[in-house]
Formats: sequence, C-alpha cells, structure tokens
Amino acid sequence: MRSLLHPFFLSCLLLFCLNQGLEQAQVYIWPLHTHLDDLLCLPITLQLVLVVQRAYFRNPAMVLPRWQVVFAWAAFSVCFELLLPLYKPLYTADALDVAAYAFGGLGFAAILNKPLRPRPQALR
Repeated sequence: MRSLLHPFFLSCLLLFCLNQGLEQAQVYIWPLHTHLDDLLCLPITLQLVLVVQRAYFRNPAMVLPRWQVVFAWAAFSVCFELLLPLYKPLYTADALDVAAYAFGGLGFAAILNKPLRPRPQALR
C-alpha cells in the first residue's frame, strides 16, 4: 500500500480530481480540459494495477514489464482514440491524446515502476 502514497501518484490523483472539479463547474481551460486526463490516465491506472499485483503475489519488489506498459498505452489509444469515436459521435479521435497517453506511460515507467525498498526493521 506504500505505493499509493508515492508523491508522484498522489500528485496525479490530485490533478485529476481538480481537473474533474473544474469540468463539473463548467470551467474549461485548454489544454487541461482536452489533454490532462489522458496524460494522467496511465500513471494512475498502472499504479493501481501494480498495487494489486504486488498484493496478490505478495512481492513488494514486483514491477510491471515494459511490454505491459506499452500494451496499456496501445489499448487505451485504440479503445479511446480509434474505436470509441467510431461508435459515439460525441467523442473525437485526437493524436495529441495518444501522445499524452505515451508521456503518461513514460512517466509511470520512469518514476513509479520501481521496486519498493524493504522497510527497516524496528530496533528491539
């Protein structure tokens, strides 16, 4: 669970919530409104996936392999920028969103996808 307290993850989560709050208040600031959620999507999603896998396998040193990060980027890009706009005219495909997913994935890989250090033992 220490992974959920990482400052980068908490910053992403806070920025996402603030952006959603602005949108709920009908305050739209470009480029935040159009690309910030896409940028934050993979760091938040992949960190949650990593926390679940670490808990399931009871391995705090576990990290996601690069192929899983690339797969997540490709899956989000195809689903939300290719398929969803085909079936829902409300949504539009945007190459900058694909780039935002990529930068978010790179941020996750560089900052969050690290083994947890063992906790120091308490002195007896």
